[in-house]
Amino acid sequence: MINPAPAAAQMGLSWGCGCPSLTGHASGFLTSLVTLLLLQLGSAQLRVEGPSHPVTATVEQDVVLPCHLSPQRDARDLEVRWIRRTISETVHHYRNGEDLYGEQMGAYAGRTELSRDGLSAGSLDLRITGLRPSDDGQYVCTVEDADAYNEAIVELEVSATGADPHLSLGGYEAGGVRVLCRSAGWYPLPQLLWRDARGQHLPSVSQTHSQDQEGLFEIEGAIIVTGNAEGPLSCVVRSSRLQQEKESSLHISAPFFLNARPLIVVLALVLVLLAVSIGLGVYLFRKQATQATELEKKDAKLEKQAAELAWRRCLLPQNKVKVTLDPHTAHPELILSEDHRSVRWKNGLKDVPDTDERFDIRLCVLGYEEFRDGRHWWEVEVEGEGETESNSWWAVGVAKASVKRKGLFNMSPEEGIWAVQYDEGQLMSLTSPRTPLSMSPVPTRIWVCLDCTQQHVSFINADNGVEIFTFTAANFNKKPIRPWFLLWTPGIQLCLRDSTPQTLSPALGGSCPSPDTPVSPLLGSAGAAQE
Repeated sequence: MINPAPAAAQMGLSWGCGCPSLTGHASGFLTSLVTLLLLQLGSAQLRVEGPSHPVTATVEQDVVLPCHLSPQRDARDLEVRWIRRTISETVHHYRNGEDLYGEQMGAYAGRTELSRDGLSAGSLDLRITGLRPSDDGQYVCTVEDADAYNEAIVELEVSATGADPHLSLGGYEAGGVRVLCRSAGWYPLPQLLWRDARGQHLPSVSQTHSQDQEGLFEIEGAIIVTGNAEGPLSCVVRSSRLQQEKESSLHISAPFFLNARPLIVVLALVLVLLAVSIGLGVYLFRKQATQATELEKKDAKLEKQAAELAWRRCLLPQNKVKVTLDPHTAHPELILSEDHRSVRWKNGLKDVPDTDERFDIRLCVLGYEEFRDGRHWWEVEVEGEGETESNSWWAVGVAKASVKRKGLFNMSPEEGIWAVQYDEGQLMSLTSPRTPLSMSPVPTRIWVCLDCTQQHVSFINADNGVEIFTFTAANFNKKPIRPWFLLWTPGIQLCLRDSTPQTLSPALGGSCPSPDTPVSPLLGSAGAAQE
C-alpha cells in the first residue's frame, strides 16, 4: 500500500491540524485524487491460468484440477465456478467464502471440493473424488468479481485398465475353429488384436463392444483358426491412452481340427431340428407382436399428426408478427442494425450502460415484443459466411421476460428458455439434457412458432416446411414471453425476416441490414407490431 503522506510533504502540504498550506477545498480535492490513484494501483485485471497439458487420472481415484490467478492475488472474495464445457452445467460454485450447491449437477453431488487453503494465494484447484468414466472431458474454471471476468479450460483424461483377456472356443466354423476373446473394465474403448506365434497380426472375423452402467467398456472379438496355424494364438487388448496392454494365449492341438468336418454336419442337423421345433412358436409370437406394433404405430401417427396440425395452425398469416430487437437487453459485444432487425457479434465490449436489463456474460438479446396468449410466429435467418461451420455458435427461440441476465446460467426450459442451438457442428435442442437433431443440411431459415394457449414452441425449416423440434408442455404459467437470440460467431448475423409460409421451397432474396454501429440504448422502444 502506498503511503500518501510523503507525497503530500513533497508538495508542501501539512497533514496535521496546525497550519495547512492549502485551503480546505484544495486539500479535500488532493485527498480524493490520491485515494483514486491508490485504488487504481491496488486493482489488477483478472487472469486465470490452467495447465498446458491434459490432467490424467484413473477410475475410482481422486484428482485435482489445477487453476490459479496470475498474477497471484487473494481469491477468497471472488466468485469461482467450475463448469462442464460441452454442456455448460455447474460442477462446483464458490462465492463470498461459501460453497453453493443449488446449481450443481447431480452427478457431482458430494464429490467436489474447492481447496480453501490455497484461495488466499490465488489457487482455484478443484478436487473430484471417486472418478467415473463420465467425468472425462473438458472443464472451465471461471472467476469473476464486480469489475472483471476470466476463464481457463482444463482437460481431464480418465482411464481404466480392464481384466486379462479371456479366451474360449466357439465351435467349428468354415473348416476351422472359432476362437472368442473377451475383456471388460476398460476406459476409453481399447483395441483388440490377434497375433500368431511369430507376432504377426491376424484379422478378426467380428468385433463388438458394450458399456456397463458405470461407463466401462467390454470388448469381444472372434477369429477362425484352421489346421495351418502353428504355435500359440494370442489375444491382445491395448489402451492407447494408457500405453498399456494385456495379453492371453491359447494353443489348439492338431487332432482337434481332424474332427471339424463331421462335427459341422452334426451341428447343422441339430440347428435345423431346433429351427423347426421353435418355428411355430416364433410365428405365433410374431403375429401377436405385429398386431401390438401396428396399434402403437397408429397411436404415434395420430400424435404426430396432431402436433403437426398445431404448428401449421400457428403459421396462419394472421398470426405473423414483426419482431424487433431490444438494444437495452443486448450484450455489450452484440451490434444491432438501425432498424433493430438484425444482430451480429464483434469482439470487444461497447461503451453502453450496464443496466439490470442487459446480459453481461451470455451473448444474448431479447425482442421488444411480449406475448401472453394466442399464437404467433416469426422468421429468423442465419446469414453470412460460415453460418453452419463447426466453429459457429448461435441459437434462436423464446424466453420468459424475467429470464436471468447477469452471470452464467443454464440455457434450458428450467431457466425459462426454449430454443434450438447450433454449436461445434451440431444442431440441438436446449433441453435437459440436450437433444441432438440430425438435419442435413442444417437449416438457416427458421420459423419460430409460439402457441401460448397450448404452451408449445415449435421450430420449422422455412425452406421446406419440415419440423425441426417442438417443446410441449412449456409451462409458461401465464408469464410474458419474449423472442430470444444468442450469437457468438464472427462473420454471420441473425436477421428477422418478413415472409409467408405458403412459399416453402425457395429462400428469400436480399440480405438484412448490416449492423455497422451499436444502437444507442436511449432510443425509443419500437414496440410490438403485428401484420
